[in-house]
Amino acid sequence: MIHHEIVGTSGPWLVFVHGVTASARDWRLQTEALSPRYRCLTLDLRGHGQSAAMPGPYDIETMAADVVALLRHLSVGDAVLIGHSMGTRVVAAAALQAPEKVAGLVFVDGSRQGNGDPLAARDGVLAAIGQGQQAEDFIGAMFEMMFTAATSAAEREQVMQRTRAMPLATFRELFGNMVAWDAGRMLAVLQQLTMPLAVVQSTQVTPQRERVSLQPGDTTPYLDMLRANVAHMTVQVVPDVGHFTQIEAAAAVNALIDELAGSLPRR
Repeated sequence: MIHHEIVGTSGPWLVFVHGVTASARDWRLQTEALSPRYRCLTLDLRGHGQSAAMPGPYDIETMAADVVALLRHLSVGDAVLIGHSMGTRVVAAAALQAPEKVAGLVFVDGSRQGNGDPLAARDGVLAAIGQGQQAEDFIGAMFEMMFTAATSAAEREQVMQRTRAMPLATFRELFGNMVAWDAGRMLAVLQQLTMPLAVVQSTQVTPQRERVSLQPGDTTPYLDMLRANVAHMTVQVVPDVGHFTQIEAAAAVNALIDELAGSLPRR
């Protein structure tokens, strides 16, 4: 069983799923604010945090199955699943695997980083990551783009430390499989979602794999794709912050989660 914690003793369930190289720690500002009214379940995906020793495969569908198994083990129902970055894919796939467990979804700064043939997309990004020093430089540059000048030095260093701690083989498998999932599965999964989706977006990834902050009124190809393929969704753009929206703009993220969770009928 993957490592998990529950904060809060009553109210609807909120389930928080982190991004690549991250951990449940990324949601501390959400659980602190929301646990008086909700039961907040945080977890470390396999290969991450206190679940780092779990073996692979490290891919979206397997991690989604882990989330579903945890929901069933804990008898969680009518949950709002909240995912950040890679976690947006995991919660979407989990909602499709067990729609009876999920009342709503929140995507925090997701993206789509693979198009066309899934294997070609995977092989292309693995070639770009490379091995050895090339891989260290690629991963370091990718994560540095997730911050802005306003990001605290302590938060930046914490993210970089855990990123350096992940074995390169795990990162390559995980990131390559994520890109392949984006290319081959994302649209089909999104089109089958029936529960409400709230999206909070603060950055976009350009075709050159550069990450830039959004401004008020901006849209992106990713947001346009969501609008075209998800039946019931809302979007809120949070400007001038980096990729870790739930940390740098916690109040906005918390308000969005609270608004969605509070509006859902209980079955």
